Order: sequence, then structure tokens, then C-alpha cells
Amino acid sequence: MDCRNCTNTECFINKYCLPDWLDYVQHTKISKHISSGKKIFTEGDLVRGIYVMCSGKAKVLFKTSEGEEYIIRIAGKGQLLGHRGLSEMMVYPISANTLIESEIAFISNENFFKLIRANKDLAFYIMMFFADELLRSEQKHMTNVLQSSNEKVAASLIRVINAFGYKKNETNKIDLGMSLQELANFSMISYPDLTNVLDTFCKEEIIEKTENELSVLNESALRSLARMES
Repeated sequence: MDCRNCTNTECFINKYCLPDWLDYVQHTKISKHISSGKKIFTEGDLVRGIYVMCSGKAKVLFKTSEGEEYIIRIAGKGQLLGHRGLSEMMVYPISANTLIESEIAFISNENFFKLIRANKDLAFYIMMFFADELLRSEQKHMTNVLQSSNEKVAASLIRVINAFGYKKNETNKIDLGMSLQELANFSMISYPDLTNVLDTFCKEEIIEKTENELSVLNESALRSLARMES
């Protein structure tokens, strides 16, 4: 995907970089097509740059001391990956895998910092992005600690909608991008509990379930249950 004539209006590089700097990104980035289920980066790797999702879907994984992996974030086109490693240690504390075949642009630390210094709108966006990430992290922690299974699933579905949206030409069918087993992991509940919650949502006419596909019948009710406005 060429940054100079990119039509992806959701990409923060496209939105917030000046035209001359889009040309710079195009000539310095490294683009990769990565098949489904493959590693983008791994916990413990040195941070050499950041990743931009040009297309596709990805999941960010945290591994506990017991070796269990949990999905803590999902990312769709135009979104940033690898920023959690930008710290004094410059080592990734998490891993990222593709959920489907994806095109991903890698921008080195040196070039990313140049972009931030030269593009004030990009610098402001990155500042707000980190603030939002901290808020979402705190919200997810509170969800895991205090909320019911129904609220956890509702919050996870809203996060999927916010990241991936709905399938084209099917305005209420969630573009899930993951299996129901992965959705249970993302919701931090067991698969049987997820099944029970989805059945409850179907009875309450909040969603409709057909095999592994979910359609939203009442998004405002789902957001209210998730305690998330947007």
C-alpha cells in the first residue's frame, strides 16, 4: 500500500502526516504481507520500531508466569502495534499475532521519532493515543475484576466493533475476525460461560447468533451493558 495515495482514511499516518512526510514514510517503511496466525513480534524481542496495520486484523497477547496466554487487545486497519515496548528497556512485554492475512508496515524507531518531531498533529495524536490506551487498560482491568460474565462479553463485543466494525453489506453482522474460543479468551471467561452469555443475549434480543457469526440487534443495549459509550 502506497502511503502517498493511500485511501485508508483510518490510518493515523495518512491522517496526521504532512504530504512531504508521507513520501518519506513510503521510502523508509518496510511492508510485509503476513499470513493468518503468524507472529508479528514476540515477547522479549528488542523494540526496533513500530508496526502499522495497513489491512487485516491482529491480536495482542500477554503470557502469565504460569504460561497461559490471554488476548488483551485487538487491532484493525490503520492501527498501531508495538508501542507497548517503547520504554526505557525497549523490550516487548507482550506478543502480537495476525488473526487473518494482513499487510503490515514496519517503521524504525529512528524514522518514527523523526515523524513525531516534524508533524505536530501526529505528535498530538500519539499523546492522546497513549492516554486512551491507558484508560482502556484500566477499564479492562476493572472489567476483569468487578464485572459479571455478561458485562465482560458485552465489553469485548464492543471492543471488536470499535476495532473491526461490521461486515460490508451486512450492517449488523460483527466482523469478528476470531473464533468464539478466542472471544472467550478475550473476555477472560471460559468457553461454556461465553456460550451461556451469548444464549442470554439472543433471548434478550441484543444479538443474533448463527453458527459462529454474531449480529447485533440492539447496539445501545450492548454498549449500556458494557458501560462503554463509544
